Amino acid sequence: MKNKNFLKVRIARCFALLMPITLLISPTVTACSSKWNDNHVFAQSSPTSVSDRSSVASTNTSNQQVYDVGIVDNIILNDAQRNRQIPIKVSYPEGQQGSFPVIIFSHGAGASKDDYAPLTRFWASQGYICIQPTHADSIALNRQQGNSENLRESVRQMLGDAKGWKDRATDVSFIISSLSELERQAPQLKGKMNTQRIGVGGHSYGAYTAQLVGGATIDIPGGAKAQSFADRRVRAVLLLSPQGAGQQGLTRNSWANFKLPMMTMTGSRDRGAQGQGPEWKEEPFKYSPAGDKYLVFIEGATHFSFSGRLAQGGGEAQTQAQGQGRPGWRLREHFGGGQGGGFGTRRRFGGGQQEENIFNYVKVASISFWDAYLKQDSQAKNYLKSDGLQADSNGDVSVSSK
Repeated sequence: MKNKNFLKVRIARCFALLMPITLLISPTVTACSSKWNDNHVFAQSSPTSVSDRSSVASTNTSNQQVYDVGIVDNIILNDAQRNRQIPIKVSYPEGQQGSFPVIIFSHGAGASKDDYAPLTRFWASQGYICIQPTHADSIALNRQQGNSENLRESVRQMLGDAKGWKDRATDVSFIISSLSELERQAPQLKGKMNTQRIGVGGHSYGAYTAQLVGGATIDIPGGAKAQSFADRRVRAVLLLSPQGAGQQGLTRNSWANFKLPMMTMTGSRDRGAQGQGPEWKEEPFKYSPAGDKYLVFIEGATHFSFSGRLAQGGGEAQTQAQGQGRPGWRLREHFGGGQGGGFGTRRRFGGGQQEENIFNYVKVASISFWDAYLKQDSQAKNYLKSDGLQADSNGDVSVSSK
């Protein structure tokens, strides 16, 4: 019953997300008002009726607050040692005093700080400072610098670019070392960041980056074996569609000393860059030592389900119709985002509604993980270790722990 009540509280809290967000264009530009709405965090496979939603909302007895979200954009952190400028965007609980845990989120190959807003804004609304860097492989960044690049080229480079692997991990550690500079550039953040409670998450190539920062070791081609980029200041790691052994220097022993709390997420239609199936993406969980490790498996989830883009865009059919003529469409299909279903499909799924449900499962699982290990919320941890998410998703989600 306790776990069920926890889930109901989660749903009810998200009704409050209909409040406006103040959007700050940059630290030095006057704020302008904007609206951001989000559906309830958890949607069952069968849509919940309005009366049921009202009943659930009335059960909210939680003292946890849902926040308006402010955004600070166009921040630049300068790493003089590497002659590297890192563009930063921050989503944060606006207008509130207090110290909030920090999440640094690393984007996928070719993406940027401007992606994954449905996820990072949601976390911010739940009481987190979410920092999004743009790594050097960003397509948008490269085009700004006059270079021509597309998603296929980004993925091809990712597979063999050992310098890029290191640079991404170094970006994250440099950001952690630069939180005071971040406050200086964005006074809105002053006193808000709890530097003792830092989590790192990422999607795809960003999940690889999070693995390295969290303690996974890699063999550098033609170089060092079992090299570590671990940052001891990190408290928990979230991996959305990560990599397994045999790619980007990862081996079966890469996670042997991975001691941090870790959540791995994948799904039945989630593929790797070289066509690997979802069982390959489970390997960080499988080969890491027991202790605060979780595997979330979502039926029907593709490689791109975790970003929230499909949930907002009306589902895969619409995405396919819009994307057929675009560069990288076949790559998206290769990753499991096409209409055909991808690896491991057991049944046909319901387009936009199914994608909305999947993304809501991602939000429930991820915020429960962050709350458990960055806020030390015992109720959240109990929920993760229960069968609550599996039961309330009608079996579409399974959570394994060790």
